[in-house]
Amino acid sequence: MKGKFITLEGIEGSGKSTSLEDIANVLDKNSINYILTKEPGSGSLGNDLRSLLLNNDNKISGEVELLLMMADRKNHLDSLVIPNLNNGNWVISDRYLDSTYAYQGGGREMDFALIDGLSNSLNFPAPDLTILFDLPVEIALERAKQRANLDRFEKEPIHFHDRIRNTYRFRAGEDSKRIKIVDSSVGFQEVKDQVVNIISQFLNE
Repeated sequence: MKGKFITLEGIEGSGKSTSLEDIANVLDKNSINYILTKEPGSGSLGNDLRSLLLNNDNKISGEVELLLMMADRKNHLDSLVIPNLNNGNWVISDRYLDSTYAYQGGGREMDFALIDGLSNSLNFPAPDLTILFDLPVEIALERAKQRANLDRFEKEPIHFHDRIRNTYRFRAGEDSKRIKIVDSSVGFQEVKDQVVNIISQFLNE
């Protein structure tokens, strides 16, 4: 039986990565085989592409950024995601296609139709479930600053991140069956409870 594909989305500092362990714990308790992965950077070419995309010294256009993201994603799918799904393993990915709509479509204000065309022509599969970690941009960026040195995306002005958040929320409204929103502005335990509840409900469907 084919595995399930679950993606985590959100603006910088929204708490996606810290919830991976909570999801893994639920899957472990249910004896589900899975892998944890992320974008950009987890395919066989991932480290090089991730460095190109996140390095503050790189000055690249929105179009080049989009194509690099799509190249990384195609490589990620071909080398890791799809083989695992076909082998019956679940795949939990920190970021996927919704990030491109939010960051390049919303943040860079690129035409969504271009992203649609690329993703359709490359046969990108839709996730079975997406968890969107949502919180005000100001709080998210403050958390990102406390976490580590800011990358090329994190250093963008606040209106860039506002457009990203708004795009995420719009997509969640358009596809509420797949995309479940977590209020990431609350405390750690409350975020964990929301995530565990979403995963548990998905398992029971």
